[in-house]
Amino acid sequence: MTPWSYKMLRHEAITSVTALGDPLFDHFDATYILKENDLLQKFDVIARVDHGPSAEDKESAATFRKFWGAKAELRRFKDGSILESLVWSEAGSGEPIFQQIVAYLLDRHLGREVAEPTVFVATGFRRMLPTREMDGTLTLGPFKAAMTAFDELEKHIRSLEGLPLQLRQIFKADPQLRYASVRPPLKTGQRSTDPYGVVIQFEGSGRWPDDLVAIQRTKIAFLLKIGDLLEEAVDGTTARLGLENETHQYLNNAFLDIVQPSGAAFRLRIQNEREQTLLERQLKDKSVDPKSRDEAVTALAAYKRDFLQAPSHTQAMCTLCTRYPLLSPTVRLVKKWFEAHLLSGHIADEVVELLVVHTFVQPYPWRAPSSGVTGFLRTLSFLARWDWRAEPLIVDLSGDMSASDVDAMRTTFLAWRKIDPSMQRVALFAASNLDPDGVTWTQSAPSKVVAARMTALARSACVVVKDSGLSLDPQVLFTSSTADYDFALHITPKFLPAAIANGSASAYKNLRVQPAQNRELIGYDPVALFIAELKKIYPPSTVLFFHDPQGGETVNGVFAPPVSAARPFKVNLPYSTSPIPKPQDEGHEDNQGGEAAREEVRGNKLAMVHEMARLGGDMVRRVEWRF
Repeated sequence: MTPWSYKMLRHEAITSVTALGDPLFDHFDATYILKENDLLQKFDVIARVDHGPSAEDKESAATFRKFWGAKAELRRFKDGSILESLVWSEAGSGEPIFQQIVAYLLDRHLGREVAEPTVFVATGFRRMLPTREMDGTLTLGPFKAAMTAFDELEKHIRSLEGLPLQLRQIFKADPQLRYASVRPPLKTGQRSTDPYGVVIQFEGSGRWPDDLVAIQRTKIAFLLKIGDLLEEAVDGTTARLGLENETHQYLNNAFLDIVQPSGAAFRLRIQNEREQTLLERQLKDKSVDPKSRDEAVTALAAYKRDFLQAPSHTQAMCTLCTRYPLLSPTVRLVKKWFEAHLLSGHIADEVVELLVVHTFVQPYPWRAPSSGVTGFLRTLSFLARWDWRAEPLIVDLSGDMSASDVDAMRTTFLAWRKIDPSMQRVALFAASNLDPDGVTWTQSAPSKVVAARMTALARSACVVVKDSGLSLDPQVLFTSSTADYDFALHITPKFLPAAIANGSASAYKNLRVQPAQNRELIGYDPVALFIAELKKIYPPSTVLFFHDPQGGETVNGVFAPPVSAARPFKVNLPYSTSPIPKPQDEGHEDNQGGEAAREEVRGNKLAMVHEMARLGGDMVRRVEWRF
């Protein structure tokens, strides 16, 4: 047995023992069944500095220098040691460190005629993301400017004088502030049109009103005050109040858009603990009418999601991305896959992030992925195997989850399946130590139809990866067929997010200047507003809409089966219908009662599609249907 073989055998033994010794989760299948798929077993190097032998070990140092040649150099480190070292950097070439090492060794020991034609199969995945820092040491680099802008915002708000209450905490609550957005949130010199979500919390006070509606009005006053103080204290900062959920009196009604001189834009919302207390009290009041009770249930779920779970999840993701440098590019690549297949509008960002974190914190039968490509392929493999109908997704985000916690989550999952066996309310159950209920991000969406499509797409992707082997073209995995959709509304390019963000730029590069920030465009996405309006008119029981929110040029849709089915005509049907012609030999009187038979109708799909196009106006440039 060679030394390399022994090290590999020992590595596999340690990994297997660790997996089988996990007190929380059963890894038997992962250890004894999943091992056969060696396509997902990759070992990549991300260290910028490799340490060699000590300078005092003359023989080993000479061997090291002979093998590495001019790349080897002697360095003194902070602990006083003097070691032979190798220094690698992605800044110049933009190539992963692992690729640089292999290319250098081939050139040095086998010659340029061998090194030059060498092809690295994973490089195509790097083109899937807007930035090239997908593997290696620069994975969090694209988010540095946004993080710096948040620190500045926190410093400015904490230094404000004249606030009615003392500030307790400012929380990040956005994928762009947890290294998890597909596109980099902000580059130096750029201006943001997609604001970063931030939650601010003041100290408790008896001066907050005991009425939910009054609390929302008080929040508006607080936000206006914060905006005025910021504009006075920080030159170049602008603030603008915005309203939301105007038709829901219990939901959060206001936010404050803050634009810094650097161009970074934040959307600030206020958390008040009194809201949760009042909502829970209203749910316990048996005298409350059903409509108000339903509104309170919706508001309480939204409060917990937006003001409790989102900040906690963001903080946990920031910690994990620092612990696992390749987690961020993997999350971004997996989200890119969900976007390419038009699933991101149905499956929350947080669910996708939990799926990827599962790949890192429960990686068995391997160790945690050491490249973004490996993490991406392993996540697809898990999606293809995961039976979400019978198995919950449970992720330990902090490493302190106990066996009793896991058992409680499984019990909650079984309870959901018992009270909702048809999975109309909850299809995916995604729990963590921060969200033991498991339905914060999955209640009502995705539907089981969308979840089944996710599984089918992941299985197809795994088949493509296995069949293609080293000749895999990554673009194939991110290409989605539109043949399964009933119709497509093609969006006029000027309404797409990229066009809106760059609308004021000149067509000539030498005439382009940095325009002033248009506050009206902060968070403005007409396509998203159009789809939201469509969903109000055509609920999921009628039409399922699919769209890529990051610049997709079409809004696709699938009609629900009841739309095509025949049904007796009645007034106030929720969608356009057309009568079903009767056979010529069918009588007009029924045989028993003698009354005229009720007319049968079915959904008029073509009329509905044209209604959608009329609603979109100039936004819809072309309509396509396949029925």
